Amino acid sequence: MDFPKLIKISLMFPKLGLSDAGLETGIVLRSSSLSRNIKPGMKVGITAGSRGIRNISKILREVVGYVKYLGGIPVLLAAMGSHGGGSPAGQRKLLESLGITEKNMGAPVVCSVDCVEIGRAFYGRVFMNSKALECDAVILVNRIKPHTSFHGEYESGLLKMLVVGLGGPSGAASFHRCPTASLSRAVAEGAAVALRHVRVILGLAVLEDAYDDTRMLVPVFPEQLFELERRLLEESRKHLPGLPSGDLDLLIVDEIGKNFSGTGMDTNVIGRLRIQGVPEPESPRIKRILVLDVAPGAHGNAYGIGLADFTTTRLVEKMDRGAIYLNAVTSTFVQRAMIPLTCQNDMEAVKSALKSLGTVDTRDARIIRIHNTLHLNEMLVSESVFRDLSHLPSIQIMGPPEEISFDRSGNLLPF
Repeated sequence: MDFPKLIKISLMFPKLGLSDAGLETGIVLRSSSLSRNIKPGMKVGITAGSRGIRNISKILREVVGYVKYLGGIPVLLAAMGSHGGGSPAGQRKLLESLGITEKNMGAPVVCSVDCVEIGRAFYGRVFMNSKALECDAVILVNRIKPHTSFHGEYESGLLKMLVVGLGGPSGAASFHRCPTASLSRAVAEGAAVALRHVRVILGLAVLEDAYDDTRMLVPVFPEQLFELERRLLEESRKHLPGLPSGDLDLLIVDEIGKNFSGTGMDTNVIGRLRIQGVPEPESPRIKRILVLDVAPGAHGNAYGIGLADFTTTRLVEKMDRGAIYLNAVTSTFVQRAMIPLTCQNDMEAVKSALKSLGTVDTRDARIIRIHNTLHLNEMLVSESVFRDLSHLPSIQIMGPPEEISFDRSGNLLPF
């Protein structure tokens, strides 16, 4: 089979990252109202989620330090719903991989799945981590960005951290029993219930640029939580990176993992949802998706592999099925955990994916290869794709067209 040549390109997004996220966190905290709300001896819970947010350890360390400065007793609360395998040990392991440890943070890291029912919303029961209820006050820290399973006024952010993150496995399961079309409303109503039981004194919203770097830290006061989060979500959409072409025969993704996206691959990037009863996005239109491996930072959690059409034996052998199935069953999106056509190595997978297209001339196939769906600043594109992009000022050529190359094991060489 003849493969098309690939060209390495760089996408020149605006670089808006803060020069020192830790320093900026300190400035934001000093300008907040925390000094009026934290009294000496108060136990203050600070949320620590499972997402791979850049600079999260710096940000949390600054929050811990400022709480101590005001005389409070900070504790970091694992807030990740059913992630981490739905167990304290799994939560701790995941947080440690993000650099969130008692030694690094200067405060205890509390991992618990002991959650109690605190009320009801239209979708059912609302739960809260018992350790959060023991705190005199809580500071919510999270990234605000479009969700990968639903859209609306509220998606991924501070409010969802409160409802699902601190709700633990029980809260996540209750939340996801809600019809997909109503999940944004569920975030709002669940958060309203939670706020009657947890004293949130501040939200610290993290917004990123297209390079996954921290570009803005916004203090969100309790009375602003709903209105400001809605506005910040719209702001975050403006900086969401995507593929330079929305019409592809094959997308090759080197790695999948929850450290890149809650669905392993960002559905906003690949244009697939695989949610029963929910129509697929109109764009991008990708005929075949091949995922080669699961990222080391995902610890075998390849949830979202069902969004692909082809994968490799090495990925399947690394899968932590318990973690994947827990995510799928809790979210109710079981199609996302289904294993695609599995090939012995990358060469077999690429050939099979191209052959499955039927009438497409493989020499002129429209192919893009990316590291993962989070880091899109560089990629390999076939010549047929490049012809459509060459006029764009944001595209920079990083090398001449090259043949697709495999090592002796039949796996693609790194790029």
